[in-house]
Amino acid sequence: MSDRAKYNVFLFVSTFARALVEIFISLFLFKNGFSLSQVLLVYLLENFFALFISYAMVRIGERYNYAVVMCIGIVAFIILQVVLSHPVHDGFFVVLLSFLYSLYRRGYWVARRYYVTKVVPRRDSSGPFSIMMVVSEVASTSAGFLGGSLLDGFNVLTLTILSSVLLFVSAIPLLWIKGKPSGTKVELMKNLKKYDKKNYLAFSLFEINNVLTFIFPIFVTLYIKETYMMAGVVSAVSSLAIIVFILIYGRVIKKRNYFILSTVLFVAINSSKLLFLDYAFLVLCFVEGIVKKMQEQSLNKIYFENRGDMDLTHYNLIYQIVEAFARIIVTIPLLFMNDVRMMIMFVLVVICINIIIYACSVKNRVWHETDT
Repeated sequence: MSDRAKYNVFLFVSTFARALVEIFISLFLFKNGFSLSQVLLVYLLENFFALFISYAMVRIGERYNYAVVMCIGIVAFIILQVVLSHPVHDGFFVVLLSFLYSLYRRGYWVARRYYVTKVVPRRDSSGPFSIMMVVSEVASTSAGFLGGSLLDGFNVLTLTILSSVLLFVSAIPLLWIKGKPSGTKVELMKNLKKYDKKNYLAFSLFEINNVLTFIFPIFVTLYIKETYMMAGVVSAVSSLAIIVFILIYGRVIKKRNYFILSTVLFVAINSSKLLFLDYAFLVLCFVEGIVKKMQEQSLNKIYFENRGDMDLTHYNLIYQIVEAFARIIVTIPLLFMNDVRMMIMFVLVVICINIIIYACSVKNRVWHETDT
């Protein structure tokens, strides 16, 4: 079995295990008596901790092995579910939950992005990325239905055991992927200055979009239908749309300007979601899934294929840092808003401002290159 095939096995099983739980975290807290501000505080602290945990995870990976990093993430994931299943309304619970959430995510994603750089060619990454996305979204589609069913049936223990065992098993194929850490000395500030500032802006813009992913399960239960299953259906419909997009159009994303187009469409679609649409909401979710994957695949080409001479270690670390920082900046104002619709509108306005800045920066660069 090739290294890429081993990675795809890991990707399917781990994505399925994570999606059983992760897409419902914000909704689970909200339905168990936590306020919107408290739920968002968990998200804010998770990303704040990520600024430091990401650095530690990369250091551990380079010194020992990224399999160790993945194991740290898996253990944190298991403890996270135990803590989450016994919610307590106090500050310590919020901080502990946020820390475990961050430790799990950074352990998982730092290791996952390390291994993907080992199996995907730097040039013309569209084909391999398209296959990996299909694998990931097939897993997410089925997990959304199952996770929602188990939570609606109050079978939290079964969900915890199932997702924990699967995530642990998923890491086994990674042990046979060739390639050892380079032992690179981590020099964050030096490498932060090396990378194209417009690429930072593009990636930040995409991560601001992902703040909505955390908010929308609560929006669905308030304005569409008050069940975990409905939140799972929304996630599954989006994943199904992503699969359709990749199979039909995924390999033709060759130009960066799809990023601007897809972001504009993303804002329009999510603005439409704020209308009272009942089950027509699912149609918008399907279209959104296609648009967001167009945006993500365009971004992957910007960030992955055009990193210059930056080594993979710092590429991985900076990916995590920019992601967390962008989410923190946008989440802070949301803490002072008590209405989900207002929160969504605020995020969309921020996205609009950022896409204008990004589009202008790209246009100015084209003009400059033409003049010279």
